Formats: sequence, structure tokens, C-alpha cells
Amino acid sequence: MAAAGGLFRNSSLFCAGPFMKFVRVGAHSWACIGGGEDVLHSYGANQGYAVDGETCVVIDSGFHPGTADRILRRVHRQHPKRLILVDTHYHSDHVFGNSILGDDGAAIISHEKCRHRMLSQSPSLLVKYRARDSRLSKLLHGVKITYPTITYTDRLKVHLDKVEARIIHPGERAHTDGDSMVYVPEDRVLFSGDVLWVGYHPNLEDANIPGQVRALRQIIRLEPRKIVPGHGPVCGLFEVRRLIRYLEQFDRNLYKALVDKLTLDQTIDRTIPIWAREWKMRRLAESYVRSRWSNARG
Repeated sequence: MAAAGGLFRNSSLFCAGPFMKFVRVGAHSWACIGGGEDVLHSYGANQGYAVDGETCVVIDSGFHPGTADRILRRVHRQHPKRLILVDTHYHSDHVFGNSILGDDGAAIISHEKCRHRMLSQSPSLLVKYRARDSRLSKLLHGVKITYPTITYTDRLKVHLDKVEARIIHPGERAHTDGDSMVYVPEDRVLFSGDVLWVGYHPNLEDANIPGQVRALRQIIRLEPRKIVPGHGPVCGLFEVRRLIRYLEQFDRNLYKALVDKLTLDQTIDRTIPIWAREWKMRRLAESYVRSRWSNARG
């Protein structure tokens, strides 16, 4: 494996943000926790990695090269000879750093539908982000869309040394149709991707809410000791059950509001659970409600 790039290492422009921190969550597992909720701080997206012997599996590469480079430099402290990257889904805040790890020799794995989504959408998404404003364009300078080269359909085991990482597809559309969760049984640590959000309103634009609830119930059955969500702090099963409650209440409230033909503002107010209104990125919930309300109005 080549030494970590250095192309972005000395530039403050590509720092991963003041919120980014590494948290050890198991004997072999680390979480890379983001923060904030704006695009310049990657919407608070998380990453992680597990290392054993000479092999390291990294979960997601982040939104821009600075995040990926910082993870790579951290990983290189343990001197792995083999590097594997798992893309949990196609959304840009989780995969735009792929080229940094790919250029360092990483094999990139995803569900086959994640790769398909990246092929069809990632190039145009990158163009749109770069056109949004000059700061974002500079942040994404040097991003090269790099696609998974290994795909799977159901489950896949990655053997590090004595430790294995299980890559799990929920079996149906949850957050997206190509989600992957990574479970390290030795540590009882789960990297959930955006199937789980903690303290953030989930992005539902590609989601199937009942499918996401079923995926969250899969997490409960695994009985992990610690969970690294796609957004938010490291957590346990309480937060999984809380998001199930949120999604079920949200879906039920929205259905009733649409049946009652409320105004848009009334629909938003009724749909978002009162107890979750202070969560970050409320605009995601409002955007989803707005789209459903508009479609219902024809």
C-alpha cells in the first residue's frame, strides 16, 4: 500500500471540520464522528474503520478529499498492508472521498444497487454541488468519482485476520435500495450507514419508511453493543428504537394530514413529532413533507 496521499494534507481548505473526531468503539473498531448540519461540514456524516492484523476495512469515505485523507492518515498509523472500503450507499456525503482511498490501493465494495446509483447519479450530483457556491466548489476540488469494483447482493464476509466484518444488505429498500451495514461480531459493533440517524432528522428522499423500520429491527436482532450511525453520536439500541418510533409516528401523521387535506404549513406541523423538532437538519423532514403534499395535490 502506498503512503497516504499528501495532496490535501497540508491545506486548511480541506480540513474535515472542527467537529470531526475519532472514537474507539471496540478492540478493533473506530468511529469517525462528524458534526454540524451544513454542506460545508458534510452534513455531519460519519465514517469508521476496523483493523486486525494487516487488513483494514473502512466504512465510507466522506464528502470531500479532506475527510478521506484524514481517515487514511489515521489508518496508516496501524500499518495495514491491505485496505478495503465499503460504501454504505450512494449519497455524496458518504462516497465522494472514494478516490483518495482507491488511489492508495483500496478495494471498494458496495451493494450492486449502490454502484448502479453511483454510475447514474454521482457525476451529475458533483456538478450540481460545485455549481452551488464558490466555497463548496473549492471544497470539492480534486474529487474524482470512483466506483465500487466489487459488489454483492445479500451478505458478504470480509476476513481481516482473526476478525471478520459482515456486510449486510437489509433485503429491501430502507434508506436507499442499495444500503449496506457493517457488523464486527468480535467487537459487537455495527456501522449502520444512514439506516440509523441519531439526533438528526433522516433524509427520506430515497427511503421506504416501512423498509427502513424493518432494517432497524434487524439491527435490534443483532444485539450490537455499540452502533456508529450515519449521522450523530455513537449510540446503543435505545436510539434505534427511538428512530423506529419517529418513523412510524411521522408516517402515520403525514398520512392523516394528507387525508384531511391540511395546508402545507399545517401538514408539516402535524407530521414532525413534537419531541423530535429540535433535531438537526429539520429541513430534510420539511422537504419530504412538502414533496408528498405537492404530489397529493396533483
